[in-house]
Amino acid sequence: MKNNKPLLIILVVLLAIAAYFFTTNNSSTLKSRDGVLSDFTIEDTTTIDKIFISNSSGESVTLIKGEGNDWLVDGKHKARPESISLLMTTFAQIQVKSPVSSTELKNVITSIATESVKVEIYQGDDKPSKVYYVGGSTQNHQGTFMLLEKDGVKSSEPFVTHIPGFYGYLTTRFYSNATTWRDAAIFKYAAGEIKEIEIDYFDRPEESFLIEQNGTSISLYGKQEAKLINNFDSTKVKAYLTFFDRVYYENVLLNVTEAQKDSIINTQPYFSIKVTDIFGKQNKIVSYRLPFSGDKNMLDGDGNPYKYDLDRMCGYFNDDVLVLIQYRIFDKFILPKNFFLKE
Repeated sequence: MKNNKPLLIILVVLLAIAAYFFTTNNSSTLKSRDGVLSDFTIEDTTTIDKIFISNSSGESVTLIKGEGNDWLVDGKHKARPESISLLMTTFAQIQVKSPVSSTELKNVITSIATESVKVEIYQGDDKPSKVYYVGGSTQNHQGTFMLLEKDGVKSSEPFVTHIPGFYGYLTTRFYSNATTWRDAAIFKYAAGEIKEIEIDYFDRPEESFLIEQNGTSISLYGKQEAKLINNFDSTKVKAYLTFFDRVYYENVLLNVTEAQKDSIINTQPYFSIKVTDIFGKQNKIVSYRLPFSGDKNMLDGDGNPYKYDLDRMCGYFNDDVLVLIQYRIFDKFILPKNFFLKE
């Protein structure tokens, strides 16, 4: 064994040198082949100021960098920060895993030409610095077929791309539905940023209330009687204001027709919550119960079949989009007016 040690060391060194030259030559070969573009990576993602994503169905979204780390969806709504972060990570770490095999090449080219997601990346200019044409996944779902375009010229070949250390494919990161890109936050306020909270219960209006905050002064009103309530517990109200720091919907209800949407919002709501901040901006959610779709043999405490879903409700957010919301998130908000009264 002692006599074999020098041979083993030499063998390891030779393998390392071979691996280095293989990687270097492979990279150089890709770059030197006529018409081939393979430098998908964006080294400095902080210079990216706009991203345009579109699919073959005509659906598209424009993401524009705003102040600080905020991005806007089509110049109107704040984008999901976690999705923006994931995109930037993808741009910074994406690499070519391999060329497309000769047996797959024709089908991959056809698929990218007809069904790909187009991703335009802008870095301060009117024209995109790079354009990705994102196809589907490889058979083992560990790579993504992509084609690169630079300066208006497309690569003569697509490639299998990946992120080293990530197991999966990248296609799903590039979605083009503008509504899905919107930040899922319904309310995101520090207590001191809230000027007014208005709670309406449509099946028990006598419990609806209004909270007003002006500096250190807090007032509570009964909405039905439009009357100032004097004997309320300010500690409970102040604690209630802190609940509005991070409140999110679960997801957007995308496959709802206009007729279905009208049918939902024309039924009697369960409750509504409207918050006005110190700058006068408002956010509002109106909730609607969903019919129970579980085991019909399940009974409530009175022995009756459940009428409504036990976990989720439909929410109409800012008179604009229908979303799915959860009771476990909103139970702490839908307190009766009497909860705040002194005992």
